[in-house]
Amino acid sequence: MSNLDNIIQIMPATGWVAVYDEGGEESAQAIVCFALVESEAGGTRRRSVRPMCADGRAVAFADEAPNFVRVEELEAFEEDEEDEEEEEEEEDEE
Repeated sequence: MSNLDNIIQIMPATGWVAVYDEGGEESAQAIVCFALVESEAGGTRRRSVRPMCADGRAVAFADEAPNFVRVEELEAFEEDEEDEEEEEEEEDEE
């Protein structure tokens, strides 16, 4: 977050995760909240909703991590992982 970013509001993010690329494998971390952020650049103000995750004792913007991929509902992420595991099992059986 730069000096010109202000958090206007935070909203709970129960059931949502930030997905990260961990060397070709995806991992998920629970999102603590979504923040409505107002940014100013070149005299123009812009608002965006950004995910925040707990990082030890601090809360930080998930989308600032270099390996951040996307935001997804936890249930959908878990279903995707189950589908991948089933595909791998089918390949091993062949």
